[in-house]
Amino acid sequence: MQAVIGTIGMVTASTVIQSITTLSSSVYMLMGHIRLTKDIHQTEILKILTKMDIEATINLLHNVILEIPEYYNSSLTVVTALKNVQEIISQIESELIEIHKKISYNSELKVMSNWRSYDCKENLDSIELKVSILDRRRDNLFKVLEVFKNFDKKN
Repeated sequence: MQAVIGTIGMVTASTVIQSITTLSSSVYMLMGHIRLTKDIHQTEILKILTKMDIEATINLLHNVILEIPEYYNSSLTVVTALKNVQEIISQIESELIEIHKKISYNSELKVMSNWRSYDCKENLDSIELKVSILDRRRDNLFKVLEVFKNFDKKN
């Protein structure tokens, strides 16, 4: 347990925030590529991804994170909550990378593409689970920030 706390303590909030910014940009880029790439399952994939509202969720969360006052950056609790958000966004990005690779491969198939193409259902199911985890972690971050806001009001 002390090793985990020590590792988190060495990571600053600004480092995590920068990482979240990079991951968010990557997610936006991947979503754009997925929208533009032609695939036999593209309509279904886009429907599911749109339903999850990944871009808007990450965009809002990213903007809130950028507006966290600097004096919260020294809080281990805030850094832990930010690190949790960063980890799940990274996992969502990894799934989107896999979907993008599969779609790119599928779009290059010319002969018997229905038989040889990759299915993205497993990745989409995984993203759906990860988005629900992101929602919980976002709520946890907001609760932590609210607690600190209430501490500030009392002082």
